[in-house]
Amino acid sequence: MLRRVSKELAPYMSWAMKRDKISYNVRDLGNYMEFLTDDLSSRQFTNLYEDAECEKERLESPTPDIPVLSYRAAMNTVRMKKILEYYGTDCFVVRKKDHTKYHQTIKDI
Repeated sequence: MLRRVSKELAPYMSWAMKRDKISYNVRDLGNYMEFLTDDLSSRQFTNLYEDAECEKERLESPTPDIPVLSYRAAMNTVRMKKILEYYGTDCFVVRKKDHTKYHQTIKDI
């Protein structure tokens, strides 16, 4: 699979792929970095992309010790537990762009 990622997000995408032990090659395309891997479905790449966005947001936040999860990760118990275990914590913050959707879903439950 061949996917483009912004240069700003590329280091976080590399981090997510290394974290999950996914082999990849990367090529500089000017404004973008191109990631090539044979080991991922589109869904898996989307999850990694969301994790990369969340890691960027976490590191830029005033509380970098607390992991940031996407809506999909927060709603998937298995994925959420895996991420929380990775960080060694039992709490998280929902990424900014998913905040309203997450809280509306929780409110409706």
